[in-house]
Amino acid sequence: MSLIDYRGNCHCGAFKFTFKAPELKQGHACNCSFCSKNGYLWGFPAADFTVVKGDEETTLKTYQFGKRTMVHKFCPTCGTTVLARLPSADGSPQIGINIRALRDVDLEALEVVTNTKGASTEPLYQVPEPIATGTVPEGSTVYHGSCHCGAVRYALVNPDEITAAKSCNCSICSRDGVILIYPETTLVTFAGADESVTEYTFGFKKGYHGSAPIFPPDNLLSSSRFCKICGTPIYGRAVGVSPELDTKTSLNIRTMDGLDLALVEVTMADGKSYPGVYDP
Repeated sequence: MSLIDYRGNCHCGAFKFTFKAPELKQGHACNCSFCSKNGYLWGFPAADFTVVKGDEETTLKTYQFGKRTMVHKFCPTCGTTVLARLPSADGSPQIGINIRALRDVDLEALEVVTNTKGASTEPLYQVPEPIATGTVPEGSTVYHGSCHCGAVRYALVNPDEITAAKSCNCSICSRDGVILIYPETTLVTFAGADESVTEYTFGFKKGYHGSAPIFPPDNLLSSSRFCKICGTPIYGRAVGVSPELDTKTSLNIRTMDGLDLALVEVTMADGKSYPGVYDP
């Protein structure tokens, strides 16, 4: 079988790599607590995995959980979950790549094959303690969520049940695998965000991120925010993008506890088509 040269990078470009593999027609998902929160799509290099910028041990940050046999690695600057080192059946080291970090791969064309045993693997994941919400208005629904390690937790008191959300194919959203809703910021309470969240913005640096049109007023800011311990993308904010978005938080519902994503209608925003070329 012929091998194709693939290249990839974290979003900010601090870590870049190449490898060879048969044409990627499948992405392997997992329903474990970490992969589901991060929207991981696994691919496995066949040969010649080479780091062309940065260093796997110093540029990337590591995170482990459960039995601690697998070492997940993400960029501490932009939050992109890049790869994991794991033992193979014969005990030799193996590398798994997050396909979301690859260039020139049509994620929407991939067949997604899901491992449904991840969530039941011992030791079972312990959901972080929820935040107290106080008095909840009649008819509202309370949703709790967190990053994987639990350093950052939140509670959303939503006027309605969550039945619809948005994904996006822009360079940052596709790497993070986020599925977003946009509640009013006043409805979301965070714990641990001041201590454990890293904010990342790019492009104009006071410019564009996500699915809003580009325009460069001085007060325009959009960013993604992720846990600096486990790398989980949790939420984002926008200032100056539009009056509607300025008062809202973009919340990644993959990080919600107990929410069945199969019951949520997810529509795709075509952020990739907006002006501006992503070239890290």
